[in-house]
Amino acid sequence: MKKLATLISIVVLSASILRGQTTPIFTKIYTIFQTKCVQCHSNAQKQGGLDLEGSGTDKPTAVYNNLVGVAPVNAAAAAKGYTRVYAGRADRSFLFHKINGSFDTYYKGLETGEGVNMPKSGTALTSVEKEFIRQWILFGATKTYIVPEARITAFYDTVGRALSAFNTPPPAPAAGKGFQIRMGPFFLAPQGQTGNEAEYFQKWEVNLPEAVEVNRIDHLIANSSHHFITYNYNTPANANTIAAGLRLNAYHNNINLVAAVQEATDLRLPDRTAFKWEKDRTLDLNSHYINYSSAHVYKAEAYINFYTQANGTAKQEMRAQLIPNTNIVIPNNNQTTTIEQPLILGFAGKVYIWTLMGHTHKYGTGYKMWKRNTNGTKGDLLYDAGCPAGTPGCQTPIYDYQHIPMRYFPTFTPVDVNPGIVHQATWKNTGTTTLRFGPTSDDEMMVMIAMYVVDTTGLTASRELKEIEEVRIFPNPMTDRATVLLPPSVLSAKFTLFDVLGRVVRQQDRIYNNRFDIQRQDLKAGLYLYRLEDERGRIKMGKVLME
Repeated sequence: MKKLATLISIVVLSASILRGQTTPIFTKIYTIFQTKCVQCHSNAQKQGGLDLEGSGTDKPTAVYNNLVGVAPVNAAAAAKGYTRVYAGRADRSFLFHKINGSFDTYYKGLETGEGVNMPKSGTALTSVEKEFIRQWILFGATKTYIVPEARITAFYDTVGRALSAFNTPPPAPAAGKGFQIRMGPFFLAPQGQTGNEAEYFQKWEVNLPEAVEVNRIDHLIANSSHHFITYNYNTPANANTIAAGLRLNAYHNNINLVAAVQEATDLRLPDRTAFKWEKDRTLDLNSHYINYSSAHVYKAEAYINFYTQANGTAKQEMRAQLIPNTNIVIPNNNQTTTIEQPLILGFAGKVYIWTLMGHTHKYGTGYKMWKRNTNGTKGDLLYDAGCPAGTPGCQTPIYDYQHIPMRYFPTFTPVDVNPGIVHQATWKNTGTTTLRFGPTSDDEMMVMIAMYVVDTTGLTASRELKEIEEVRIFPNPMTDRATVLLPPSVLSAKFTLFDVLGRVVRQQDRIYNNRFDIQRQDLKAGLYLYRLEDERGRIKMGKVLME
């Protein structure tokens, strides 16, 4: 497996995003404790064994040492594996559960034996104060982290106009069927300000009770998400070298790819295949969000549902690989730039491909992949990102870099590792500078992602893809509004409307009704193209005429 150290070299944010804020947030949190918590947690009165006043010549440090990594006296919380503050994980920090109350419904309320919400008396903590504490925990619970205070305060002061990736947390898998991971939240500044875009990584100990197989990964991410990637560390020892909490640097020397998506994707693995996870599995999560609002702070977060089955159920192990071409140079000459690269996966034999996906940034105009012939020429075309579901042969290619399709092969497609695959990306740089490989939306990328098995024994087909049947849109042509009717076989769907230049002009994710409306609003008269994708990956393309 290739190392991914070259994938991302990140310097997305700098001290300038803090807009002059230089005081570590723990200094402010200590002040909050003195104002609202020491009535019950002083030197003299240590309820729950917790002193939030501190002692000695450096009281804030004493309080810090009373919290971070310290097991709670409360037996019920300790039995769950909580510490008073678990660096990087608000969900495992007993302090945050005690102060949460009704602040965030994602966290379950205090259970029997865990006491009551804090503070018990005096003035309650404000939402901003609770968020300061949560952000301090999420970013590693260090004494030096500087929270973008003005950004968080602006978010909670913007009553009725706050922008969030999710208004309410999406449901987790049913008990015994899997688990949910939440990454975030983190807060992005409006467009035009430094800090409107961020790509974070986070080490995540899964804490499985036993080895399991994962046969489905449902990525619940918002439209403002540029991508979400899940990696896993090769060994627990390698994971232990990485600091806890949200971080900017990838440090990807000892990890493998699990899954990568560019939009909300319910990744259901083919029957009898699964990822095989050991009990001590530690993941590395990668979330990239952009705030497209020019006026409001954006609260970014991602929820990933992992569905599990008993170890030994699958016949074959699903594997994944992410291969970047970092040697790209795209001049700003307003001309099409095409770059090809042959790929040999690095081991002998065949692979049997289930999915392929390409990835570029905003100047990308196409992405294709071919089988490679023994003489180095291109053979069968496997993937075309301009076509619905990535399947080559469409009459009207539409390349949308924000929603690049993943191709699911109806039967596992064999590819000889050597000679391998050729992948090709095209760009048209209309910007002001020459572009190279980089992590932000102002850089460019060329990344190929593949999921495959190395043996098909015991397997049948991978995933049969058909067109969604009996989609009706009326009236068409439309004036102010049109109604879309979906067949009963569609349980959920995503709808995207493009203009004739391929730009997204309307989008609805997670449609759970079989009837919904297209609102014209400010769209001009003319021809538009639509794309529907249901929960099984079936596609329907068509046209809508606005008079």
